[in-house]
Amino acid sequence: MSDARPDDEGGGGDSDAPGVEAAESAAEAESDVPAHRARSRSGRIDSEQRQGTPYTESQVIMPTVKIVAPFAFTYGLFITFHGSGSPGGGFQGGAIMAAVVFMIAFAFGIEATRDWLANTVVVGLAVGGALAFAGIGLIPVARGGAFLQYDLLPVPVKYGLESVEIFGIAAIVSGVLMGLFFLLARGFDSDGSGFGDTGSVDDAGDDAASDLDAPETSDRTAAADGGER
Repeated sequence: MSDARPDDEGGGGDSDAPGVEAAESAAEAESDVPAHRARSRSGRIDSEQRQGTPYTESQVIMPTVKIVAPFAFTYGLFITFHGSGSPGGGFQGGAIMAAVVFMIAFAFGIEATRDWLANTVVVGLAVGGALAFAGIGLIPVARGGAFLQYDLLPVPVKYGLESVEIFGIAAIVSGVLMGLFFLLARGFDSDGSGFGDTGSVDDAGDDAASDLDAPETSDRTAAADGGER
């Protein structure tokens, strides 16, 4: 009986060896991941970790963007202001002006562009455009007409239409597109649930791991007590 006990205990130790080796291998694999690519349990790379991602300044792209951006932005304004009398309009012009911001972000860095273009500017464009659109449209209603009935505006119909295109639609489109761009650049959780707090996900993962380890720990304790007896 006494000779069998060391064998049993030794066999238990051998059975635990693969699990220990697997855990050590996983730890070594995680340690090999660069800090700027490390992920939390939720699978999301937050903005602070993304800022550590190596960024290479291109001597071709950056000067090219500096030259092209003013012309592209001017073209967006041209499309916006001449939308009522030629192909184009506030939607197309607003999209072009937002695309200029995207181009600057890809050339000089998304985080740097977000810091340069404050959130108040992006939100102000979207909200201000919506208020301008609603305000111009409600003036005819106040004068007994329908919403956006341009002939009841105190200005010629052409100028009323241009006011909606410039101050309303163009501002809304550019603000919304830039806001979505910077929002999506932050990244999603791996399960696609959005930008939730990763702390709660990490805590849930730790609790689940401890629950899985609990039965194994109790089995080892029971085996050790049986060996001592």
